[in-house]
Amino acid sequence: MSIVYVCSTSGFSGKTLALLGLGQFFKKKNIPFSYRKPVGNRPVYQNGYIVDDDAAFLAKVFELDVPLDKLSAVILTQDTVVKGFKGELEALMPQVLTFCEEAQKEADVLLLGGYGSLYSGKFLGISGVDLAKSLNAHICLVVRYEGEYVVDYILQAAQEFPEQKLGVIFNDIREEHLYNYQDLIKPYLEKKGIEILGEIPHHNKLAAVSVKDLREYLGARLLGHTAEDRLVESFLIGGMQVDKAIQYFRKLSNFGVIVGGDRSDIQLAAIETGAVCLILTGGLYPNEIILARAEEKQVAILIAKEDTYSVARRTERLPGQARIRHPEKLSCAFEITARSLDYDKLAEFVS
Repeated sequence: MSIVYVCSTSGFSGKTLALLGLGQFFKKKNIPFSYRKPVGNRPVYQNGYIVDDDAAFLAKVFELDVPLDKLSAVILTQDTVVKGFKGELEALMPQVLTFCEEAQKEADVLLLGGYGSLYSGKFLGISGVDLAKSLNAHICLVVRYEGEYVVDYILQAAQEFPEQKLGVIFNDIREEHLYNYQDLIKPYLEKKGIEILGEIPHHNKLAAVSVKDLREYLGARLLGHTAEDRLVESFLIGGMQVDKAIQYFRKLSNFGVIVGGDRSDIQLAAIETGAVCLILTGGLYPNEIILARAEEKQVAILIAKEDTYSVARRTERLPGQARIRHPEKLSCAFEITARSLDYDKLAEFVS
């Protein structure tokens, strides 16, 4: 029996995506597996329990028969964090190790999901590095590929685990980075003995956000009765002349437009060229023509109080933090990881 600890060099690197792909791999290969997230950092209430949101989601997708309160050993509520900084908590590592050792008895492979980076939780004595070493786990390192500098983090991680199996899953490899990755980075890492378990390319749908998530993230108001489950894959700022805006709009699909509430010309152009949603800034409301046309075309209109620049800056950060919950994104995640993970290397890695 083996333990595979899925961790990353930084937050929002794609651990959930990798876990979905690994779970699918185990199912296709008929390898019995279970899953836990020892330290939960996304506390939510479900059925009377405080649970980690990601852990509950993955347990449901994997169809695990595990009680909600048994998915994590520690949940990082605000109270737990405060007590940790004040030194008012007993040592947590023994509790976490016992939890993982019990879960390991359930199947041939235990998948463990980390949170944040490898070093997250150090102030509580339960960092990913310390936990993985204590469990002698195989290390599956998920790295969002953003350029050559990520190699330093991978080499540092490899130094942390000299006696343990370590493999890397690269995520979000964009086309403009592909040549350097294939020509320089991959050969270099392989010469260093770093096993590459998967190479997941960038996909607009995986970075997309639903209108509902966008509304909640921005604290915006939705006008009308448009469905909020549509996905927005890219955003444009409607600050140009209408003819120029239309040229940009026609090049995109599933796009949203951030525009001042007083720019009805841009708003109408976006609606007519297939926008998924309009984010009207400055707290200004559209006129009746815009409202009627948006309702007819099923284009969501969100009213944000902030100015255009502030909304654009906030929205810019959102795709990197987009979570996989939407049915379309989940289907895309399974499809793309099935193509992108090396099943032969994975079979050897988990053995």
